[in-house]
Amino acid sequence: MKRGIFLVVLSAQEITFFQQFQKKLCSINLTFQKTGNKKPLNLFLRGSIERIGPVKGKQNVCMMDAIIKACPNDLVEIIGDYITAFEGLKSQYENFSGKTITVDEPASKLMRFNNYVELVVGAGKTRATLVSLAVNCLSLRISAPPTALAEGDACSARLYFQVYQFTASGKVTELQRADGNELIVVMAVEFTPELIEIVDDYFFRQSIQGKPKASPQGA
Repeated sequence: MKRGIFLVVLSAQEITFFQQFQKKLCSINLTFQKTGNKKPLNLFLRGSIERIGPVKGKQNVCMMDAIIKACPNDLVEIIGDYITAFEGLKSQYENFSGKTITVDEPASKLMRFNNYVELVVGAGKTRATLVSLAVNCLSLRISAPPTALAEGDACSARLYFQVYQFTASGKVTELQRADGNELIVVMAVEFTPELIEIVDDYFFRQSIQGKPKASPQGA
């Protein structure tokens, strides 16, 4: 609520030019699309630029660090809602950890999975089949690893659902030989909000399906 850090696309010459405005006043325009509102929410903030500098390893990208003088009530509400939602996701992550879902046809349909996954290891990636998932673990079947693969290797999986397309990062914890030359890759997954929401929605939909339908009144 008092500070903003922004990545800005500027050439080296432009970065040098804007550095003369460090410690000087600035204005910031932010636009949010709040749930239930058709029109975007535009916020105008006043502050000062504390630092401007290039980002190491990134060409024509700089980082601007700004101090916000007064935080509008709408922004306070947005930040507060985010913090509350994030804490809720952390609690769900702990509650759902270890609760594995076998990804068969009914489960795929229920969680609205598009049956498409890519396993990424280093600079290589390969198409994979999702065998099972939990908020903290994925099991993928692949025909051939993109590179030499070993337990402990950092990896990520790009998953495609109807509601989200996202990347879950983690590391390989187990390698299992499957039929033929196929390999089962078990990976421990870091905290991934989209995956947590999908698992939560799946268990909710499953509980609704398991409830008996209400009888017609008077039956």
